[in-house]
Amino acid sequence: MNNKNGSAFSWLIPLGVVIALVALFGKLPSLVITGGIVMGALLVIVAAIMFISLKNSHDEAKNKAEVAGMDPADAEVMAQARKELTSLRVLNARIKEPEIRNASNEICGIMEKVLSALKTEPSRIGDAQMFLQYYMPTQKSILSKYRQISESGVEHAELKDKVMAHLADIKTATEKQLANVYENDMMDISAEMELMNYSIKEDGLV
Repeated sequence: MNNKNGSAFSWLIPLGVVIALVALFGKLPSLVITGGIVMGALLVIVAAIMFISLKNSHDEAKNKAEVAGMDPADAEVMAQARKELTSLRVLNARIKEPEIRNASNEICGIMEKVLSALKTEPSRIGDAQMFLQYYMPTQKSILSKYRQISESGVEHAELKDKVMAHLADIKTATEKQLANVYENDMMDISAEMELMNYSIKEDGLV
């Protein structure tokens, strides 16, 4: 998010808190106290709404920049994948168990790298479609259901172990997907190094 835009409303939250506290603890008539508390609460709510709005605008701008110049079908795949990743991060923040939350956040970090790599190598988007259109939304679905169960109070120790094992597998798969995107580049680098080593030897430099 743009810091300049953020600073435009960042003062609203402390202002709202100050107004509420002054009204609550100051020697003021009850009507003024009530009005001050309401005003403070409203300022905090407005600041929160503005923050969420700017955050959504930032994500939307990032989506558009990411898909600019791509084949329309590939652009649609990438835009949807970006939305899935954003939604997954929001879900992670709501999961209470730190082990599950941290494991999923770590996977999201690798997924972010995959999307960035595909942005520079759009020719590999087709190869990554299963990852983008199945693995990502399925992980979100599994964690969403797990969160509901964990917050219900039902004993779920065995399920937690299974989810942790699943996340470990997904992490491995995501790392391999990232490596696959760069596979051609790694092959090119190897070929260039072999050619250069051959030329150096031919020239008697080593």
